[in-house]
Amino acid sequence: MSQVTAALDYLKQGLSLAKSPGLRPYVIIPMVFNVLVFGGLYYFFGQWIGGWVAGLAAGWEFGGAWSFLNPAVDFLVGAAVVLVWVVLLGLFASVFTLGVQLIAAPFMGFLAEKVDIRATGRPMPEESIPAMTVRVFKRELRKTWYWLWRAVLILFVVLVIYFIPVVNVLASTVWFLWSGWLLGMQYIDFAADNRQVPFTVMLERLKSKRWMVLTFGSVVLGLTMLPLVNLVIMPVAVIAGTLIWVHELAEPGGSGPSPRKGGF
Repeated sequence: MSQVTAALDYLKQGLSLAKSPGLRPYVIIPMVFNVLVFGGLYYFFGQWIGGWVAGLAAGWEFGGAWSFLNPAVDFLVGAAVVLVWVVLLGLFASVFTLGVQLIAAPFMGFLAEKVDIRATGRPMPEESIPAMTVRVFKRELRKTWYWLWRAVLILFVVLVIYFIPVVNVLASTVWFLWSGWLLGMQYIDFAADNRQVPFTVMLERLKSKRWMVLTFGSVVLGLTMLPLVNLVIMPVAVIAGTLIWVHELAEPGGSGPSPRKGGF
């Protein structure tokens, strides 16, 4: 099985396992919470900005010979309010995945832990809460530094490519693939971090399965752009990323436990 098809197979397994009774709460609870939070914010800002637009147009009715324009003005105001809701929907959709990751991150760590234990049969390393807090904080700083300076460099390359005729069609592809690699790393790192594998070691393991990680992250990135699908793709990706770590990357050369089709 090639790395590309293996990545797709792990995503299929992740979707199947997300529906299992033991893991379902870790999928449903973050999803419901995020729908309530983002739905409430969307309604609040839509009402506020829509009311502001309607208020600006109040008192602008034409009189006399120009009164025939009033229906057109009312139509334009109504269209502007609708446009506000549409633009807000697009804005919220674009930041939704980031918000889901921030809010649901604790659930995702526990989800990766449960999948790992069930797949390997090995308990997690013992660690005090203060030690875990410090370790996770350092990990996030290290991870942020990893992608931040590279993102700036790649963004510069993308901007240069963008202004070159013909070649500029590759600009969005380069950025998409880079984002896919980062997303694949993020979801696989949940399991690596739970096992206290150093970040540099985790990165070296990822490079040994470069096409698998890139395919996995790019497919997940594409799915996050689909409405409703982005509600459930995060836990599915965490499960799939944990399975990839356990079966492909936990040992050098991918000599971890053999993958079991359809579950554990």
